[in-house]
Amino acid sequence: MSRFIYEHFSLTHAVFVLFSSQVVGRELLLHLIDYLVTNYRRNSTVTRILQTSVVHILPTINPDGYARATLGDCNSVVGRYNRRMSDLNRNFNENPASAKKIEPETRAIMNWIRSNTFVLSASFHGGAVVVNYPFDYTRGNMDKMAYSKSPDDDVFVYLALNYSRSHHDMHHSINCSANEYFKDGITNGAAWYPLKGGMQDYNYYHGVMEITVELSCCKYPPAETLQVYWEKNKRALINYLQLVHMGVKGLIMDESGNPVFRAKLSIDDRYITFRSSKFGEYWRLLLPGNYILKVKARGFRDYLSQPFRVIAGRVHRLDVVLTRRNSLTTNRRKSQKTTSLLREVTTQNMLGIKGATKPMKTTQQHTQKVVVNSHEDKLSKAHTSQALRPSTYFLQWAFFSHLHNFSDI
Repeated sequence: MSRFIYEHFSLTHAVFVLFSSQVVGRELLLHLIDYLVTNYRRNSTVTRILQTSVVHILPTINPDGYARATLGDCNSVVGRYNRRMSDLNRNFNENPASAKKIEPETRAIMNWIRSNTFVLSASFHGGAVVVNYPFDYTRGNMDKMAYSKSPDDDVFVYLALNYSRSHHDMHHSINCSANEYFKDGITNGAAWYPLKGGMQDYNYYHGVMEITVELSCCKYPPAETLQVYWEKNKRALINYLQLVHMGVKGLIMDESGNPVFRAKLSIDDRYITFRSSKFGEYWRLLLPGNYILKVKARGFRDYLSQPFRVIAGRVHRLDVVLTRRNSLTTNRRKSQKTTSLLREVTTQNMLGIKGATKPMKTTQQHTQKVVVNSHEDKLSKAHTSQALRPSTYFLQWAFFSHLHNFSDI
């Protein structure tokens, strides 16, 4: 099993992490490392990716399974278990009532996911040639083999098709066995075979959009075939890396311009939430369309944005300023104190008391604040800072293009 996660950093950056416990995925990631490093500042696409991204790659998540696997073994499941004979891709279960113990490898990945703001992810397996996407099981019926649609099903289908169609032949529906057929080379997880405790569902519930890529019919193919697998997947990997620049992104701040950490965000009525980073950053992959952003954070009033529109080939910028709950009480007290003072002064004048001052003229002013991004955003120089209206939001465009030109790859 291999995997990568994409995390944005300072809005223009993302993190790409890959994991592997099976041979083809492991070798694929090692090839990718070499390709990215040797082609930086030589290849325009690779240079652009690395200048707008932070890439993390973990070639092996299950070293025990890798060590146990046998060359030429195409069908057995020996390599999928760790030293304790636990299948890690059934081990991502945080339910305290579960009898299944969380393995050290699983716990390390869980802690890593929760301590970072990852956005786009993929894991790599062997035994089939297909892209699999959430959900992996149906709530209330764990064993039901049927399409289990997630709230972001439209995005997942797009991500899966993008990888499959960029692959050399995956989109031709390669069948590794007689009873398998995957239209366009993609499948919903539960529609293929249901499982619980998988990593892609765990990541999705923690705000990371992940697909699972099955790379080969044979799980441990001969060494001389590994270069072929790299060539078949190279374009798909590079293309997938660039898909992180779609949808909406922005900053969540308080009224003083300080970042709000771990604010809970959601899009429209999609019940899967995601969190802001320690810098107040957030990102969400969305297809073109109209959406509403919802934000909740402890100690702040809930926020509901005006409808915003995502356009193909661009990232929509939506920054949010949250109002503290106690600031409402403070403002109300200040207003009551001012009103009381005005009444007292007015009463003194009406009674003709000597030394009374003239009634104060009340003028209501709205203080407009300009939110300054504390992080250098080289790709946002064309943006113009705008004063925030009292409704506490403003919109800006970030011009990121989907980069589908592979002439230099």
